[in-house]
Amino acid sequence: VETFIDPYLDMEVPRHKAKWYGYPEQIRYPDKPDIENRFTKPEEKTDFDSMTPYQARKKALELARAKNNEWLPAGKSVAYHNSKTEIFKEKGLLVGSLMKGDIDPEVQEKIEPVLSILGSSAELLEINDTVFRFHYHGLIKNKRGMAAWTETLITDCGVECTSVVFETGWRKRDPYYDGGDRW
Repeated sequence: VETFIDPYLDMEVPRHKAKWYGYPEQIRYPDKPDIENRFTKPEEKTDFDSMTPYQARKKALELARAKNNEWLPAGKSVAYHNSKTEIFKEKGLLVGSLMKGDIDPEVQEKIEPVLSILGSSAELLEINDTVFRFHYHGLIKNKRGMAAWTETLITDCGVECTSVVFETGWRKRDPYYDGGDRW
């Protein structure tokens, strides 16, 4: 092998090297069994082959976005959500739920202009000293701004308000707004 001394490396390197073109490109993913999870029974498997491409795509999106789909055993999603709100039940708090609490009628009467402005987008659930809880029905992307605006409206009515909490239940996004079709 013919070599020369590289001035920068200060060592012998081969003069001629074979060009490496890399590994051959993988044409497709290796074959895997159709049912790779342990929850789906073969008779309950979704038959994508019998669907049109449009229907198969819709069904795949539905299953991918669903919390409790064929990839999860029955009740797994519900148990997960219940474990997140279990601490509130143990402490006797209503925060994190959509259950109604105590509402002082005098304070409710004072904030009646706020309730009429909010209309059907938010419904009063509880008044706890200076914290107001509402069931929010509007778009999730507007939730934080609406809570801040509601806090300002309540303060403008002459009622002391330290915080406004908008409860939405399990809803984390706006399916109809994000993509039009839920699935």
